[in-house]
Amino acid sequence: MKIINEQKEPIIFLSVILFIVLLFSFMLFGVTGVKVVLGIVFVLIPFYLIINNFGLTEGEKFVFSILLGLTIFPSLVYILGLVMSFRMAILIAFIAFVVIAILLRNLLKCRKFSTSL
Repeated sequence: MKIINEQKEPIIFLSVILFIVLLFSFMLFGVTGVKVVLGIVFVLIPFYLIINNFGLTEGEKFVFSILLGLTIFPSLVYILGLVMSFRMAILIAFIAFVVIAILLRNLLKCRKFSTSL
């Protein structure tokens, strides 16, 4: 997979921002702060992958992934956590949303291919 110049700039910018936030949280809260920030980032990744399938700008994808990641993911984990351990519920929810993102990407790619014929 080749990364074109248009994609390199946001990736570098978001990496620098993430590093600054991690450094700041480490200075204030120590390792616990870093774990919290990394946890939030990992919650946002599946929703960013889902939203990436639609024609939105990078800013819109980022904002919508934050909103969905901070509302839908904890809700599903809480519901699953009522019947199993919360660590297992977090893992199952994360895997489920990543699988949904992959299936959605493949479905849209197949539809795009079939309509171009």
